[in-house]
Amino acid sequence: MAGRRKKRKPPIIRFPKSIKKGEVINVRVQGKYPSITGLSTIGDTDEFMRKEPAAYLNEMQVTFNGKEVCTFVMSSAVSEDPRIEFPLKVEQSGTIKVRFETNKGEVFESTAEIKINR
Repeated sequence: MAGRRKKRKPPIIRFPKSIKKGEVINVRVQGKYPSITGLSTIGDTDEFMRKEPAAYLNEMQVTFNGKEVCTFVMSSAVSEDPRIEFPLKVEQSGTIKVRFETNKGEVFESTAEIKINR
């Protein structure tokens, strides 16, 4: 399955361009990771065997201006390149940071600037 593996990339963070102070916005995070369970069926049966080591995102941490906003704990059941959306109340402009960690200890991070328009 080595041909299936994609290059791992930092997460993509998206949110509305126009934000008012105190507004609750939806933040969308797109992870870029192959998420492989490593399991395969045995012939024509419903039984599984480990064909290769599992590789998946197991945690997503979000901070805003250095303060923890939320943490998502995941498993090998999370889809490849998952899109995760969550609400965030914005009281001030600042930096949002998203950090993914894999079950193998790999870390992928991205930051974005959120600016209050009014």
